[in-house]
Amino acid sequence: MTDYINFQVNAQTYKEITTPGSSLLSLLRHLGYYGVHRVCESGDCGACTVWVDDKPIHSCIYPAMKIEGKSVTTIEGLAIDEKLSPMQEAFLERQGFQCGFCTPGAIMTAEKINCQTETELRSILRGNICRCTGYQAIIESILLGCKAEHCEVRYQVEPGNESKGIKGQVGESIAKQDGIEIVTGKAVYTADYTPVGLLHLKVLGSPYPHARIKQIRTEKAKQLAGVCAIFTHEDVPRIPYTTAGHAEPQPDPLDHYLLDNKVRFIGDRIAAVVAETAAIAEQACQLIEVDYEILPHIIDPEEAMNQSDVVIHDEPESYQIPERDRNIAGQVILEKGNIEKGFVEADLIVENTYILPAVQHVHLEPHISISWLDKDGNLVIRSSTQVPFHCQTLLAKLFDLPKEKIRVFKTKIGGGFGNKQEILSEDICAFATLKTGRPVQWKFTRFEEFTATNSRHGMKIRLKTGVKKDGTIVAQDMTAISNTGAYGNHAMTVVYLTGCFPLGLYRCANQKFIGHAVYTNTMPAGAFRGYGATQGSFVVESQLDEIAKKLNIDPIELRLKNIINSEDILTLGTRGDDHFHVVGSYAIPECFEKVTQALGYIPGMPPIVNGHLRRGFGFAVGMQASGLAKIHAAGVKLSLKSDGKFELRTGSIDVGTGSDTTLRQIAAQVLGVSLADIEIIAGDTQNTPYDAGSYASATTYISGQAVNLAAQKLRDRILEEAAKILRSHELIVEDNKVKSPTAEISLLEIARQADNLSAESEYAADKCSMTFAVQGVEVEVDTETGHVKVLRSIQAIDIGKAINPRICESQAMGGMVMGLGYALSEELRIDRQGKILNPRLRTYQLPTALDVPQMQVFLVEKPDPYGPFGAKGIGEVCTNCTAPAIANAIAHATGARLTQLPMTPERVWQQQLLG
Repeated sequence: MTDYINFQVNAQTYKEITTPGSSLLSLLRHLGYYGVHRVCESGDCGACTVWVDDKPIHSCIYPAMKIEGKSVTTIEGLAIDEKLSPMQEAFLERQGFQCGFCTPGAIMTAEKINCQTETELRSILRGNICRCTGYQAIIESILLGCKAEHCEVRYQVEPGNESKGIKGQVGESIAKQDGIEIVTGKAVYTADYTPVGLLHLKVLGSPYPHARIKQIRTEKAKQLAGVCAIFTHEDVPRIPYTTAGHAEPQPDPLDHYLLDNKVRFIGDRIAAVVAETAAIAEQACQLIEVDYEILPHIIDPEEAMNQSDVVIHDEPESYQIPERDRNIAGQVILEKGNIEKGFVEADLIVENTYILPAVQHVHLEPHISISWLDKDGNLVIRSSTQVPFHCQTLLAKLFDLPKEKIRVFKTKIGGGFGNKQEILSEDICAFATLKTGRPVQWKFTRFEEFTATNSRHGMKIRLKTGVKKDGTIVAQDMTAISNTGAYGNHAMTVVYLTGCFPLGLYRCANQKFIGHAVYTNTMPAGAFRGYGATQGSFVVESQLDEIAKKLNIDPIELRLKNIINSEDILTLGTRGDDHFHVVGSYAIPECFEKVTQALGYIPGMPPIVNGHLRRGFGFAVGMQASGLAKIHAAGVKLSLKSDGKFELRTGSIDVGTGSDTTLRQIAAQVLGVSLADIEIIAGDTQNTPYDAGSYASATTYISGQAVNLAAQKLRDRILEEAAKILRSHELIVEDNKVKSPTAEISLLEIARQADNLSAESEYAADKCSMTFAVQGVEVEVDTETGHVKVLRSIQAIDIGKAINPRICESQAMGGMVMGLGYALSEELRIDRQGKILNPRLRTYQLPTALDVPQMQVFLVEKPDPYGPFGAKGIGEVCTNCTAPAIANAIAHATGARLTQLPMTPERVWQQQLLG
């Protein structure tokens, strides 16, 4: 049954056919209103907010048939005659966005807010989820847009200020250059494109955690009208690979297949259906009949290591598996000194076991790929990916194609946090195009994001520390058992960082770390912001506070006594004498000073008691490397165009971090021009030089240095040409001109007189400097309920040089709030069958605007000797300190020492009883 409905969208009249059950969101996107974003399909995130007859609604749960005779306003209709609304202007001014996927919905909600207090505003915004910003910039944007009197102006930089005399060079808080597109709904993401003849792909997932496929019958599914192809393990090449986007040589087990004859977790791929619509493909999946041999399954990694009758990867084709009979996908041993001797010398020994959960990335844009063949028969993949070049390499291997016959590129990306460092949708989507000859799209549902992608590695970590009476650490022994799930992508490298960075942060002559990444029949784990150091930091930083209490030493004093300094060489986890992780610039004492002063913390101060409410302070330190030395490479090409502007080509990926802006700032600084004079083409294997991708906090440090070097080369070439014209060698580039003491010439004129002025640079760092972060929090604990409220969160980051302070601060804010969720609420709950019990936003418990405390970020600048203009990476370290700082604050307030995350009210209340 279909019906015509008459309605208006942004004052334009429509008469459309719709069917019962279809949503307003689907109808609007069908009509080309792509600023309305599909995220949850359950009315929980607000990314699809529009107005119906001037009232905001979530269009994903609003029936399309209900708009008969009504007027709809989307983000595209908010600006009138190209003039932005005050709220859109405010979001630009306060940079209330990062990846921008949630921004149109947030603005549409904000325009209709009528509240008296900021607390009331935060409560209203619970229906609008953001994973990037940490909400503070959104709150500030809305307060400014509402012209609230108490909205303090924190930045004096205006959007588009590069045309007003501010160049947007290094050190300036220039607005992200994609801001206008984001606040008007014109930013183009992967799904906002429908090639002619597009087919849709859906995958049948396993209902069992461990089973062998005996037979698949697809006849009924193939008879369904609109089904074009069905693929099973019998139809695809059997080539083992890893989904991890790593540079060669791959450190992971090669244990994954396009489709396999064995499934290893609930949701694992069984068959792929390609059809004319996504609904038909989904229906066809349900018509596929599968006969299984149900195998014993195992959920607990400790059991998996010791139960030899359950071998998850018994297939002979897979390789680089250290001990398949014990289900060990990766193992790491790091040690220095004599651990036994160290503990003999200790006056105090503390030992604990910590339990860290699997958590989900929850980037609002799901995994999505679109593949097609271009006019020359080349395979093209448009994907929301952090690693287009790694994806290209994998596809070439899988399908035996030359790399130059494969193009992988990204448009705008709606967040990633490491989950899009995986090749999860591109592989089978590309295969379907190669087989059908038609464009194919595979877009994950939110349920699939929660159940069939990757999580942060759940871990069980034992730490034993020995100290002298004066607080000197003499021995540390850590053992980590990491649940890598059904496949070993990122298995060894994540567990490596669990020990390497958190233990390496402190001077200790005797250290040992053993890490095992273990297969289980659960959804795979993978790369996640912090990459293992997050788990290890919670353990080390929690235990140090416990030691400080036993020794009656202030926890900050204990850390400063033992923490590495600028004279130290990191030896735990390095390769012989090849110390590729270095301290670099160093400002940890200054960071502690900033944080303690902001909190008003006095050493030895007792908790504040107000009846059943108790307040306490907690601190933590973290460190993370800026990229991967000798591994992570980046290439850049810079050209002076005929119009006097510059073109920057880089394979780097902006996942909402603002790197497209900061890389242009670096180039502008070197070339003596404004940001507006540099155009950027990024993340395209056909049109940009190679770049390893966006991960490991590498973009500014490594891709930025490649830009710096290429810009210097091009500047030298420009000066050579100008010297010929001006007959002088005393030249500088400034204000789009080359100037000598007596004359000058514009870059436009140089471009006209010289051909092909360009320069290329490739950069792979020999050394990667460490970025340090210090975080302090104040919490209030209700001892009657166990509820923890974080009142203030202060972070100081030893950043080297902030290329763009505002963007750096935004990264830190978002990282702190991601850590807040890890500390207090987020956890993928899994039953004994390996089934995820909370695979929806409504049940997963993300932090909302109402949960976020007062936050402050200090960027402590002491230029690094290795980074571009002294800059270091910031993307990950800002997440690692939050959970241990909160745990330490809870212990200070109540005496309850929590060793399991998340620290829910039940766990806090129970630990108080035990304490």
